[in-house]
Amino acid sequence: MLKRIIKIQNIGRFRLCTPNSAQFEQITLIFGRNTYGKSTLGDLLSSLESGNTDAIKQRKTIPNDQQSQQAEISFVTDVCQSEQKIKYQNDIWQPSIPAGFKLKIFDDGFYHNNLFSGKQFSRETKDNFSSFVLGAQGVAKRQEIETKNKQKGEATRKRNDLQKAAFKDIEDLEGFFRLSPIESKDQLNDKIESLRNDYAKLKKRQKEASSIQLRKECELIEWKNDFSISLSKLNEAFMTSLQSHHQQAQQKLAEHIQTHFKSSEKAEVWIRQGLAQNNSETCQFCGQTLSNEAKSLLDVYRQSFDTAYENHDKHIQQALEKSKAELLKDRTHPIKIIIATNTSVIMSYPELLEDNQLFRSLQEQIMALETQLSEDYLKWEQLISSLNNEVESLIKQKLASSHKAIDALQCNSLLEVETAITEKVAQYNKRIADINLIYHSFKASLVDATIDRRLIEIERDGKLEKRKLQRIQLSEQCTNYLDFDEKVKKLKVEIPSLEEQLATEQSQFIENYFDRLNKFFRLFGSHDFQLKKGLDTRGHKPIYYLKVKLHEHDIPDKNLDCVFSESDRRSLALSVFWAALDGLSKDEKKKCIVVLDDPVTSFDNHRISMVHQEIVKLSEDVRQVILLSHFEEGVTRFLNTYRNNKTVKLLSIERNGSTSELKVTEIEQFIKTAHEKVAHNIFCFINRNTNSHNVGDLRVFLENEINLRFAQQLAGIDERNLADRIDRLKEIGGISEDTASLIHDWRETLNPNHHKWINSDIEDQRHTASQFMEFVYNRLIPK
Repeated sequence: MLKRIIKIQNIGRFRLCTPNSAQFEQITLIFGRNTYGKSTLGDLLSSLESGNTDAIKQRKTIPNDQQSQQAEISFVTDVCQSEQKIKYQNDIWQPSIPAGFKLKIFDDGFYHNNLFSGKQFSRETKDNFSSFVLGAQGVAKRQEIETKNKQKGEATRKRNDLQKAAFKDIEDLEGFFRLSPIESKDQLNDKIESLRNDYAKLKKRQKEASSIQLRKECELIEWKNDFSISLSKLNEAFMTSLQSHHQQAQQKLAEHIQTHFKSSEKAEVWIRQGLAQNNSETCQFCGQTLSNEAKSLLDVYRQSFDTAYENHDKHIQQALEKSKAELLKDRTHPIKIIIATNTSVIMSYPELLEDNQLFRSLQEQIMALETQLSEDYLKWEQLISSLNNEVESLIKQKLASSHKAIDALQCNSLLEVETAITEKVAQYNKRIADINLIYHSFKASLVDATIDRRLIEIERDGKLEKRKLQRIQLSEQCTNYLDFDEKVKKLKVEIPSLEEQLATEQSQFIENYFDRLNKFFRLFGSHDFQLKKGLDTRGHKPIYYLKVKLHEHDIPDKNLDCVFSESDRRSLALSVFWAALDGLSKDEKKKCIVVLDDPVTSFDNHRISMVHQEIVKLSEDVRQVILLSHFEEGVTRFLNTYRNNKTVKLLSIERNGSTSELKVTEIEQFIKTAHEKVAHNIFCFINRNTNSHNVGDLRVFLENEINLRFAQQLAGIDERNLADRIDRLKEIGGISEDTASLIHDWRETLNPNHHKWINSDIEDQRHTASQFMEFVYNRLIPK
């Protein structure tokens, strides 16, 4: 509910009002005399209801002190008891009214806007009445239809304009909108560029297909790890020996060589050659006849170098010659040629080097293996070069005494290099085989049918990627187009449905509303009238309005001022307002804070009670009722009737210097009669609650008290003068002679022309007032 008005500054009569203590309750009455600011307060709440602040801006306090206009109002909800503040500042309200609350305001603005322009109905008031009668739902639905029609037209226009501007060259627009690329612009541009390059390359390959088919493929290296075999054969020859059965001859030969040859090196070779040339009779060098001793020596020679020896020697010579050739042959040069050729072949496929990642990877691995093999070959060639001299030397040594075994040749370093080369060649050949498979696949792809198919695929993929890129580039336009299109489709469904709903709802709603309207119009005192529904179909929208019948006779609009009194017009306005409230659902009513600004006035005496009764009933259904009134008697009647059984808060607008203030007012004090208020003031003075009093109060109080106390006795007395009335009361026996005398004493003491006591000391005045009140309440009694 509305909890309090915290501040009003420079709005109407409220130059600066901060009534923090003036809390509102479920029923709150605000009494304000004319010109004190009641209407300003009503306009403030009405502005909060509508959000239109024009009325506030027009109510700047005069004189203008250049201070800004401000207002602050707080609400509390069932969910949160802490106050939620709403401020009027810089010509706007912020924030809006808390959710779950709706202000419903009846004031002069409602009267003039929705019913009477002057004393007549006008086209504008009829339109406003129609909008009000249809209720927020009806008006909202009608405005919603109108708004939605405008929105549909606008959305259709924007959608069509957008289609022409952004999508005119795009085929299958719905399919285009359904695209949802996951790639970025850069990625799609890269794809498109890649496809473009692929297409160009394929076209080029198509022209070059024949020459590509003729390109060579790589050759595997044939590395025979036969070095160890050749080494074994050579060492076998080195270690072969001949065990002759002419051991004695061999012994003599050895002794002869030792005795007669300076060096044993090649001695056996020289002797064997000489033996082959001699005829056993003469010396082949000097021609002398050989002695028996010489012949005996030759016989020894022949025993040592028999036929088996010659055969053995010949075998060793052949084995050494063959093994040497095998061992020292050039094994690296053919491989180098193959590697160089393969390198050239690989480079002859630039297409694969550029596009095939596996091919490039294999090429890099092959190049690395080539480098490693080159290093191994260099080691091999250096070692072979060194080995050649060593082999020559060992062969000479063996051939000098072929029947003797010599130590085997050791080539551990070369064997290690051979093993390394063997492993790397295997790795190299594996990758060359993989390269050749890629060549086969590549050449197979260059068959005309394959290229044509792939070109078609690239064209298709390129178009798709371009559409995807275009989809991203036109993302904002697509979103806008789809929003517009969805809006148009949605509105095409919604508008006919709303129109059908509105037609059905309005028909029954209007009938029900006019039934309630007639009920309240009669309830509020206008019994002779009947209100009927009128329909004006001129213009762009139908308007419901009031038709008035008096005693079953139709009253033209121009004659309404002749049949409606001012009270009837106000009663009609209140009935229109009440019938709308009464038509709300229970939940909607519970949201309403109802503000009633002068629902009844002094010329509405015949309907005050019924209006008050309906206000109390309404308070039980709505969130809060706030009643503003300048009609003091009406406020008093309400309080007298309901103050004891309803929670009612009374606030008053009071003037304090240059500003009006909103203050909490004691209900019991407010509802006192003028006579009771005078008595209260006198007792306050006597009890020292105040030092001021009205000089005429005691004299007026005496006369009123006599009229009230002796009303029965004075009923037949016509005298107007107080002294004569006192005497007549004594004559008819209403009072005793002593009482009459005392009354006359006080009358003269308090006579306006003899207020000598008023000039005395203030304590003397209190004593006089005290004695007077003692006389009134203890001695002024009937006889």
